[in-house]
Amino acid sequence: MRVRKNVYELPAGDTTLEWYEKAVAEMKKRPTTDPTSWNYQGAIHGFKADNKYWAGAAPLPSEEDRKEFWNRCQHASWYFFSWHRMYLAYFEQIVASVIVELGGPKDWALPFWNYCDTSHPEVLNIPPAFTTPAKESNALWIEGREHNALEKSDVGLEAMDLIPFVGMDYVPKGFGGPQTAFSHSGSTFGALEQKPHNLVHLRIGGAMGDPDTAGLDPIFWLHHANIDRLWQEWINLGYERHNPVQESWLDFPFVFHNAASEPVQMTSIEVEDTTQVLDGYVYEGVPPTSGNTASFVALKAEKPEMPLEVVAANNDAKPLSGSITTIPLKLEPPKKLKANFMALPAVDAAAEVVSQSTEEQKSPTTYLLFENVTGKGVPPIYDVYLNLDTEKEAIDESHYAGSIGLFGLENASTPGTHQDGSGMNYALDVSFIVNELRSDSSWKEDALDIHIVPSTPLKDGVEVNVGRISLYSE
Repeated sequence: MRVRKNVYELPAGDTTLEWYEKAVAEMKKRPTTDPTSWNYQGAIHGFKADNKYWAGAAPLPSEEDRKEFWNRCQHASWYFFSWHRMYLAYFEQIVASVIVELGGPKDWALPFWNYCDTSHPEVLNIPPAFTTPAKESNALWIEGREHNALEKSDVGLEAMDLIPFVGMDYVPKGFGGPQTAFSHSGSTFGALEQKPHNLVHLRIGGAMGDPDTAGLDPIFWLHHANIDRLWQEWINLGYERHNPVQESWLDFPFVFHNAASEPVQMTSIEVEDTTQVLDGYVYEGVPPTSGNTASFVALKAEKPEMPLEVVAANNDAKPLSGSITTIPLKLEPPKKLKANFMALPAVDAAAEVVSQSTEEQKSPTTYLLFENVTGKGVPPIYDVYLNLDTEKEAIDESHYAGSIGLFGLENASTPGTHQDGSGMNYALDVSFIVNELRSDSSWKEDALDIHIVPSTPLKDGVEVNVGRISLYSE
């Protein structure tokens, strides 16, 4: 049984990353036509011939082989977790086989990067082995990363509070994503895929910022090991948390190659128990099966008794600029929901600290939905604020509502075999911040201003357009 360990808790003298680096270097020497090569494994996730990261990859496998095995990643789909678990399992098997060939240990396992444990600030940094030395002789380094560290706001785990895997026919869509057929680039993300998954990809940038190149960055695999671990952690929280039970999820087959370069296939039902995936593995500190012993239930995670209703919408498509884009919404809630947006009396600071957790639980469920977001290139992370005073030079962080990570935007905006080109939908839970701002003297009961700010300058050729913004409430 392999044990996947926390990369930041490897003991002194541990050789896990040393052998990983040697295996990656060996795999990079292999031709792209070899299913066990670095390029072939990266292309399973995504490939685009004219991308700079794929320069020098030729000769390529046959068109028939590429069509069957490449560009298979599942995003904005209920297969997101299970497909990536399969992908990691066969990659780990291949790397472990290469390590044995090189004279290394037989029990090597892929480590995970637990950037969510922000009680230790250093974990927000890409592990040093991947950044130093910053040259090609280090097989774990790749040119073009934009940041070697994450922001704390990238790695929150609000998604773990959600109970449904798929959710209902209104926002939010649930922990795991919407029910789909094969979806290389769908339109609506599951909560954990939105955050931290997408935000980590885009914050690091470079190859990691694009699904068509992400698998070429060695840190990709530790990032996804952590996402895979969080799926198991979510199951272990119990209280009605469970994977889909429909046959269309359980039995849908995906194809890969094993360490012997043989074509293989696997289904979601075969990866629900990590101890039964290939040779089996567990995560350090994480029970492999649910004890269903969760002692808490987040009140905001409970399903609303009634579907959420639209209380405001902007129906005009809006391009996002390289600075602040402001989109006003006219609040027109149905009579029964008007109380959700009425001004509240101001609260002094001392009372606010005492009552904050209680007030958050009492906040009406309110979601801001960005619909049919389309574009070109790799966009930055966008930070969203509500009701800013734009006359001030500095942005008031107390108005921060969340961040949008449009990972794979260009693919989702391009019609193809597995997507219609209508772009992405992105939901932010703004329940708490709306409730907080209702106590602000500037709160207006009939209007809400949405401010969208790029976290980094737009690159040449990047375009982002929002088709519609809607505000939903219960």
